[in-house]
Amino acid sequence: MILYLKKQSKMRLNKISTRNILTLRYDITTEKPTRKLATVQDFKKSFNDKGGHNTEKLLNESFKEVKKFDKFSISLSGGIDSSLCLALLRKNFPDAKITAVSGVFEGAFDESTYAKKLAEKFDAEFFPIQMESIYAKMPEIVYISKKPKWNTYNHLIAKQAKKFSKILVTGDGGDELFGGYTFRYKKFLNLVKSNDNWKTRIIKYLECHNRDWVPDQKSIFGKKIRFSWIEIYNYFKPYFNNKLNPLNQVMLADFNGKLLHDFIPTGNAISSHYKINRFSPFLNREVQQFGLSLSTKSKYNYSTNQGKIILREINARLKVKSMKEKYGFSPSLIFDWQKSGKDIFMTYAFEKNANIYTQKIINRDWVIHALELIENDGNIRYLNRITSILALEIWYRIFIKKDLNPKKSL
Repeated sequence: MILYLKKQSKMRLNKISTRNILTLRYDITTEKPTRKLATVQDFKKSFNDKGGHNTEKLLNESFKEVKKFDKFSISLSGGIDSSLCLALLRKNFPDAKITAVSGVFEGAFDESTYAKKLAEKFDAEFFPIQMESIYAKMPEIVYISKKPKWNTYNHLIAKQAKKFSKILVTGDGGDELFGGYTFRYKKFLNLVKSNDNWKTRIIKYLECHNRDWVPDQKSIFGKKIRFSWIEIYNYFKPYFNNKLNPLNQVMLADFNGKLLHDFIPTGNAISSHYKINRFSPFLNREVQQFGLSLSTKSKYNYSTNQGKIILREINARLKVKSMKEKYGFSPSLIFDWQKSGKDIFMTYAFEKNANIYTQKIINRDWVIHALELIENDGNIRYLNRITSILALEIWYRIFIKKDLNPKKSL
């Protein structure tokens, strides 16, 4: 965890974790994942599953884990993963009451129209909710994970789902196991060369995650935080210093990084906060192991830039129509920043006496520069970092200074 306890339960800042979260969005040094890390050997078997029949069978069998429930909530977008989850949920529980919860952010792409049609097709009640400003609700968002992170805004889905059932079904893991990040795959495969060494491959991989860091990343931090790209690269060395094909290297890094150290812990924190069970068929152990070992051609078509090949085949067989593009419940960060975020940041994280500056965690000169880039160019990479810095200041006030109520709307 980014926080650790001293005598009298006093929380302190972990400098390495802070650096990592502000560079990668997660930390792999202090938090042990709840699932076994994938290895190079997991990707070497390279099975084919034409038509996805074996995958579908394993997914159906995974629902035995939740056979004790007769009411279900499901996080439903218009995408491949959640639509397939709904179809399989109804297939395995034909008489269960199912409520589909869909989030809508102001100013962002609205998937609820697609989700509503899917809910109607599978006889599920549909409940759209208006998601709140991530900036105005930053104290609550940070408090849920106990970390200076802001990707727990989906907690509102679980909060609403709890009203309908004791379990929330999600599509967690579908992207990482079955090839969902097509934008990343295409970019990496265009960048990488056959003679690139592991370090060069990592640099190119991180370029495919460039919203998580900025070119002058080192300048973000104050004197208390020592930044080193070499240390960051070494985290990823096991994933790229091997003989796997480039696409499997990316999938190995995504699985062990984003999924195991970011998305699963975030989901667990949310479900723990609301005391609701959380289930994804993709994270069933047999499904997970089978998905890791599938051939890349079962997951991604480079010529068409289409991913989740097998899941698409299953959906087609089940007559499930999903959206062509991947969106998910994501805010329009620029819209939210202009409407609420900028004023909130200036109030809580810009003044010289903010904790992040007085404690020499963040370099205020860099913040001034970043704000100019956001104002003049609408630079989303710098806005992501500025948003993380606000989350860090809010975290410090809640857990260290204890002068900010996590229930407060900013």
